[in-house]
Amino acid sequence: MSRAGTRVRLTRLRAALLAVTTLMLVLSFWAVSLVQDTAEVARDRATVAVLGTADVRTALVAADRAAVTTFAPGETTLVGLGQEYTNQLAIANQSLARVAEAHQSAAGTGQLQVVAGLVAAYAGAMAQADAHYRQADSLALGTADLWYASRLLHGPGGVLDQLSDLEDAELAVLDAQLRDGGSEVLPEQLRLLPVALIPPAVLLVLIVFAHLAFRRWFRRRLVPGLLVAALLTVGVGVAVVGAMSRQGRLDAVRAEVHAEVTDRGLRITDEDVLGQRALESLLAKRCVDLCGASVAAFRNSLPPTPPEPGPASPRPVAAMARDAAEPWIPEWLVAVAVVLAGGSLVVGFRARIEEYRYRETEAV
Repeated sequence: MSRAGTRVRLTRLRAALLAVTTLMLVLSFWAVSLVQDTAEVARDRATVAVLGTADVRTALVAADRAAVTTFAPGETTLVGLGQEYTNQLAIANQSLARVAEAHQSAAGTGQLQVVAGLVAAYAGAMAQADAHYRQADSLALGTADLWYASRLLHGPGGVLDQLSDLEDAELAVLDAQLRDGGSEVLPEQLRLLPVALIPPAVLLVLIVFAHLAFRRWFRRRLVPGLLVAALLTVGVGVAVVGAMSRQGRLDAVRAEVHAEVTDRGLRITDEDVLGQRALESLLAKRCVDLCGASVAAFRNSLPPTPPEPGPASPRPVAAMARDAAEPWIPEWLVAVAVVLAGGSLVVGFRARIEEYRYRETEAV
């Protein structure tokens, strides 16, 4: 082959290597940053919204049971709603504020506004019940206020129903993010991560080919520029594989959130039934002849009394989410490695092309 033909082949090979390097820069940076962003969103927003909603439900059910238990004797009381009710209602409002900051579902804002309004109405009704129960001649009114507050919380479309719907919506968002890393443009991005391994593999093949070509054309056993580029390319490939392996952590976080939601749901149900049973006992004392059909239906719909829930054993969801979001390798370091690989290729080829031109000059 002529010297001009060899020079053309060198130029084309260099262009191909740099083109693949550019593609590797784009895809590797995308792969590492996608997994990192997904893990950070799960840590800072998705899990906070799901578990925060469960916290609100837990606190409201506990507050309701505490208040009903305070009024259960059905007599004038000077104790009021009690410290437990006050504490749990404060926890519910704080958790609701966290959910408002972290929620991601499309209907979340509207549902949160409804919930906030209903919780305020519930607290107002409980305050009315407290005021009436402090007066011996107003116990019936206090019982009516207590019943109204209970329906705000437990009735169809009430606070607990709204929170349950919101929890399901936020859980669906979390599932989509941790399973697919979706967006409007690419709804299943995480499943495309293996594509990011193609450029490093192709680049390594081209580097080996270039090394063999240099060995044949220039009698070079070792080309430092190509060797450095190959090592950096392997490093980028390892970074992409590491990003892909972190999907396992995200799947573990998703499974743990589901398990935590299920456990919380069972505890909330048991706590709620116990509180509603206490309310039923109070109504049986205060509403012998005054209560209507709705209260009778309420009594008949109550499930059997469950055992008292034991101490909660929270799962390490937050710790797992933080661990999954710990960057294994920064995105900028991947970009620097790719740029250095491209620079090493340019340097390696430049030296060989200059050497070839020098030979051509000597031949002339």
